[in-house]
Amino acid sequence: MQNPIIGHQQIVEQLQHTVASDRIAGAYLFVGPVGVGKETVARYFAQLIFCQQDAQPPTVCGTCLACRKVDSGNHPDLQFIRPDGSELKIGQIRELQKQIIYEPLEANRKVYILTDIDRMNDYAENALLKTLEEPPASSVLILLTSNIKALLPTTRSRCQILQFHLIPTQQLAEILVDRFSVAPEQATTLAIASGGAIGKALTQLEKGETLAEEVPEILKETDPLAAFRLAEHLKDNPDTLGELVTWYRDLLFLQQGAPSELLTHIHSLRELQSIVPRYSRLRLQQSIQTIFDTKSLIENTNTNATLALEVMCLKLLK
Repeated sequence: MQNPIIGHQQIVEQLQHTVASDRIAGAYLFVGPVGVGKETVARYFAQLIFCQQDAQPPTVCGTCLACRKVDSGNHPDLQFIRPDGSELKIGQIRELQKQIIYEPLEANRKVYILTDIDRMNDYAENALLKTLEEPPASSVLILLTSNIKALLPTTRSRCQILQFHLIPTQQLAEILVDRFSVAPEQATTLAIASGGAIGKALTQLEKGETLAEEVPEILKETDPLAAFRLAEHLKDNPDTLGELVTWYRDLLFLQQGAPSELLTHIHSLRELQSIVPRYSRLRLQQSIQTIFDTKSLIENTNTNATLALEVMCLKLLK
């Protein structure tokens, strides 16, 4: 079976060694940007634990009954706990605590994967801490977050932390071409728009989404007061931050006299050519960095998204 994990090789090897040595911890904290592959690796880890194939190092065979049950979402010892609406609630944590005390039904361990745990309210996190302090020996908790700073230090200290990183744009584009038969130009566009998050790139690919071809207003606007209106639009469409980078990147290419075939938005070439004289190379580079910094700030801290986007737009219009 082909390894379904794209990237994160060091983490996969660490988890394989953990299973091989039977030193599986009671709780793990997977940390990384949205769409980077945390949930995919968590599911893979559960399959490593459950897989009935005797192999060294442990692998996921994909064909045994346990692997097939995980793939179909029917393994009785694997449970996903996701936010109920906007939050992970204390009722969900209490239900977990009721179940976790019982022995596994089929495997040697029960695995609970809690997604978006930075969206726990205070009551839920305090309740979860009691389980993290003394998790049953036959259970494994895998907590997923894109914002570790939203968690209490005590929550972090009771977990083994694994840090997930984005895939470099060029490497991700090559993966999309080699493993998913994506055309090179489309692969580059997807890699840039997703910011190196494989999950986002594959979601866009599955939905057949293409990048918008209308030049963003922020590239043409000159009135600083428009920053607040533009920030409101971006707040309602957070995924467009990655796409916005592709427009500034195209302007940077044009500003440096690069061949037009390198452009992501080739259909907007004429309009971009009319805009590029307004920008210096330094300003375009600073704009791209500002967008990346703002995106990271929103995804990895408790900052007010609206305020962060307003500051970003003011800098871009400066």
